Amino acid sequence: MMKKDKNSEENLKAQNINSQELEQKIEELALAIDKVEDEKLLVQEQLKRALADYHNLLANSEKREKLRILQMKKSLFQETLPSLDGLMMAILSSKDIVLDEKGKAWLDGILATVESIYKSFASIGLKQYIPEKGEMFNNEKHEAIAAVEGSNKGEIIDVLQPGYFLDDIVIRPARVVVSK
Repeated sequence: MMKKDKNSEENLKAQNINSQELEQKIEELALAIDKVEDEKLLVQEQLKRALADYHNLLANSEKREKLRILQMKKSLFQETLPSLDGLMMAILSSKDIVLDEKGKAWLDGILATVESIYKSFASIGLKQYIPEKGEMFNNEKHEAIAAVEGSNKGEIIDVLQPGYFLDDIVIRPARVVVSK
């Protein structure tokens, strides 16, 4: 029986050693899992930050692109409007000239062309602004070319040239005569 006890004891020791080794292995694996979990959380956080940075970059790029387009439109209109104003003045002054049928047809064609250009500009955001007589002067929308005696100080007496807005931004104020 002693032999059996000895074998049992040796088995128990072997099991204890195996059990201790297993516990040690389990503990090592648990530590490795914790380390991997920490690294995973770190990588996830870095990914979230990178994704947020990417979305911010996209939004900023879109804003810059819209601003660039707005500036290009504004530049185009500011360069073109004086020429169109000149054409309109020529067309309006032609009322004092006697034209034959061909001359009238030619003038009508020029007028139609100018109106077509204005419509094209309107389709991409240009809005003409003609203030009403009697409206109060506003230095954001109006440019006073002259001041004359009148009943109400700052009241618009006459409109010399229309103003223009581009997407609610004044690109040229209306040129007006005001009362002083």
